Amino acid sequence: MAADGLNLPVKCLNCHSALTTPIVCDGCHSLYPPPPWADHFSLLGLPRTYAIDEKRLNSCFRAIARGVHPDRFVGEPEEVRSLATRLSAELNQAFDVLSDPVRRADYLLEIAGGPSAAEMREVPGDFLADVMMLREEIDQARTTGDDDALRRHSESIAARRQDTLRQIAVLAESAADLDEPRRRVLRKLLNSMKYYDNLLAELAVDPFAASARTTND
Repeated sequence: MAADGLNLPVKCLNCHSALTTPIVCDGCHSLYPPPPWADHFSLLGLPRTYAIDEKRLNSCFRAIARGVHPDRFVGEPEEVRSLATRLSAELNQAFDVLSDPVRRADYLLEIAGGPSAAEMREVPGDFLADVMMLREEIDQARTTGDDDALRRHSESIAARRQDTLRQIAVLAESAADLDEPRRRVLRKLLNSMKYYDNLLAELAVDPFAASARTTND
């Protein structure tokens, strides 16, 4: 039985140590190509769930990254060095996706068979009309030099983004069990996040910092 409920091979084929990730052995550092079933979560030895312990994610990434780093295999045959380079790149990609709450939800929806952003570009309700109105108000505040209005807009947009992220988190946690209508709702919410991020970028605001401020107020 694999540890932590993951569908991982039980032991290394070479030294028989227990495997925490399907791509490298902690004991003898043997490398393995990712099996067909491997996803970003299994590469990092994590269960497939939206709620992630960031400290655990970081520690798992650092430990596995050391194990597959190409510098460790400079004296090995070309095929081993090539595999290490591939695994390092795939591990970095997995970490980048899972460490971002929006990309993590998008990935869970993808592997659950939900619509991608390319397949479905819709956003919730009157969202686009609201965005157009916000842009007009932001442009007007810029034109008149109303810094207080710009600050209020940035805080309001960050708060709306944070509320949308909370809705995304609820749906993404059960992405594999969602019916088609709720998968479409999740896709719409995910699509809306890029508009919030673009608005905050126009206002030169870090969405995570702004969200933290609105949460603490």
